[in-house]
Amino acid sequence: MKKNPVYSLRAFARALKFEAGVISQYISGKRIPSYKAAQKLVLELGLSPEQKNSFLASLANHHQSRGLTRLSPAFRSNAIAIEPKALSVDLFQVIGDWHHYAILLLTEIKDFNEDPRWIAKTLGISSIEAKFALERLIELKLLQRRDGRLHFIDQGITTENKAVTTPALRSRQRQILEKAIESLENDPVEIRSMTGMTMAINPSKIKEAKKIISEFNQKMSRFLESGSRSEVYELQISLFPLQKRVK
Repeated sequence: MKKNPVYSLRAFARALKFEAGVISQYISGKRIPSYKAAQKLVLELGLSPEQKNSFLASLANHHQSRGLTRLSPAFRSNAIAIEPKALSVDLFQVIGDWHHYAILLLTEIKDFNEDPRWIAKTLGISSIEAKFALERLIELKLLQRRDGRLHFIDQGITTENKAVTTPALRSRQRQILEKAIESLENDPVEIRSMTGMTMAINPSKIKEAKKIISEFNQKMSRFLESGSRSEVYELQISLFPLQKRVK
């Protein structure tokens, strides 16, 4: 609703892949989500691990307080035991918000200035966002001070555990796509490249195609990052079906 003040409950329900009436009852408290529904909500809302645990635990406690005899085993077993912190809230934010990676890479350009106001102006974010992001990156030791200057310390952040990282990655991809549209509308064609190709394909080759795309990403990264670096860019290659899947 920050972007669209008239965003409706019906549109929200559609985004969550639920019936509007069901979401209305959840919000009003007239209906409590089952464990299966809660898992679906967690995924579609893109909650962090701690938010997910808090949400599921609150549902478990609510179901138990009502004395339900047919409580889901997932709720009854341990009232939703807190999952291991495979991904901390701070690290979730780093993966999920585009400007964190951008700040990490800004430290590698020759004119970098760690003043949050300079970072905010450079990336088009608020000074508060820049300040909090800097503090978070330093706390996680992804940024460390050497010779009076902040340096990006690559600790190989892994996103292999998709059950944990998918919500954060989805959030980041959504933001990056919005930034791409912004660039399309405002940046001259000389400093950007946005191409596309519509194909009739053999779907069995998708797995191999994703591997080729990944190898290309690495090759392009090595090419563009060689020599003197003065700007931070984002590389996006999209491959997705145009046909709607029949459920």
